[in-house]
Amino acid sequence: MGVMYDPELHRIVPTLRPMAFPTRFAVEVCAECNLACSMCHHPSMKRPKGKMPFELWRKCADEIAALAPRTECWFSFCGEPLLAPERLLEMLAYGKSVGLRSLNINSNGMLLTADLAERILDSGVDLIVFGIDGFTAETFERIRVRAVRDVVYTNVERLLALRRARGQGPEIQIQFIEMDENSHELEAFSEHWLHHGATLKVRNKLSWGGKFDTPLCIPRDDRIPCPWAITMMHVFWDGRVPRCPGDTEGEEGVGNAWDEPLAVLWERLDCYRQHHLNHDFDLLPDRCQTCKDWMTGAAKRIRPSIEKAS
Repeated sequence: MGVMYDPELHRIVPTLRPMAFPTRFAVEVCAECNLACSMCHHPSMKRPKGKMPFELWRKCADEIAALAPRTECWFSFCGEPLLAPERLLEMLAYGKSVGLRSLNINSNGMLLTADLAERILDSGVDLIVFGIDGFTAETFERIRVRAVRDVVYTNVERLLALRRARGQGPEIQIQFIEMDENSHELEAFSEHWLHHGATLKVRNKLSWGGKFDTPLCIPRDDRIPCPWAITMMHVFWDGRVPRCPGDTEGEEGVGNAWDEPLAVLWERLDCYRQHHLNHDFDLLPDRCQTCKDWMTGAAKRIRPSIEKAS
């Protein structure tokens, strides 16, 4: 694909400002994953893996509901949430009960059985994103290692049909991470999923804190503050809060959500955010100097027309 530059990148800058609380909160329901995707850090992740205790989520949900109920809560980070379906549904139900306004799931779709699809639609979830990234079986299964193309496509198409039959339900987005391996399939991929009534989400490849090479290359003089560091907070299944999504091992964590309020932990992260907000990029840790994730820009979303979705 060659060098990529997103001309829309600088449109993000006005949204990057000091925040009393994050606009996005990633909850690691489960740190295990059933896949070993080619562009994901998970296969090499060394930290302990487990499932978030419900009481930890209750504590987080209560705090978010009191401080900023419109915060986007994402039930995913370094694992597949459908590996713990009962815990996920319990967490969604509690989040709704305390008034959280944006509950979102990110999944690979492999474990989305017919029964689970119905229960997820019943949960009141606001948005579901499925990472699929390939149209043909050859391309899909080369990227989404251990997944089966036809199983995932059947599962997600069934969910879309169930939502359509109900006449209401969450927005369902199908994500395509554009890479050398799949860019030639984007047109067919888009046509297929828009026809089924999904929203198409196309985004650039992450480096996961510099762990992966990407074609993104932006001159140093054009550097912008890192949107991930400034807008997002992450909580591992065991309560630890890493510095940013690139800190997948928690090597630079700032505390534990079991022990301290989220607002305190968010304020503690301010020492990293201020370097970005003040454009003191030379003062950032070495990890930030090799990370390209600030370059990824906003994802492009294409919503289906009424005719295509019918």
